[in-house]
Amino acid sequence: MNQREIERSFLDFLKQSFNLIDALELTDLDLQGEVRCYRKGELLIQQGRPAPKLFYFAKGFARYVCVSPEGKEFTQSFACSPNIAGSTRAMVRNAPALFSIEALDDILCLELEWSHFSQSLQRHPGLLATYTKMLEALFIGKEERIYGFVQLTAEQRYLNFLEQNPQLKDKIPLQYIASYIGITPVALSRIRKKLRLD
Repeated sequence: MNQREIERSFLDFLKQSFNLIDALELTDLDLQGEVRCYRKGELLIQQGRPAPKLFYFAKGFARYVCVSPEGKEFTQSFACSPNIAGSTRAMVRNAPALFSIEALDDILCLELEWSHFSQSLQRHPGLLATYTKMLEALFIGKEERIYGFVQLTAEQRYLNFLEQNPQLKDKIPLQYIASYIGITPVALSRIRKKLRLD
């Protein structure tokens, strides 16, 4: 895909996902993004470093991962194409990222400088409304995830993960799934064995 095709894909994603941008407004947007490819294992942003970019994934998927001072990894979430990724806190506050984004597959993306994108939000009400809807969906997902840790069993959290991420279940290492649902890889193996027997 070339630059224009990826930008069109991004705008189509916004329009189809949230249906708040009209065709005229789409043609007026000056995204000024840069097409980038990241190889599996590369970091798009790194924990503790500035992260001023918003990413639109045209192809591929990644995980958000935080590493403790002791070196233990915690998988916070996953992002699969087509979708956006980035650290809202790092972009808005111009602060270091609290996590890394690691490519779990080769990623083809459009990188957008937050400063330019936020100016576009101010100039285009449809884009601002779309971004607001995206943030609402993100916050709802975070609330449901926290609720799941309190109210659901590990098996239920695993089944929810499979239901919500069918495209990932056979593509990512089980230790990342275990970390994401808050259990050890051994506990996940037991759950998977039990489910095969049921």
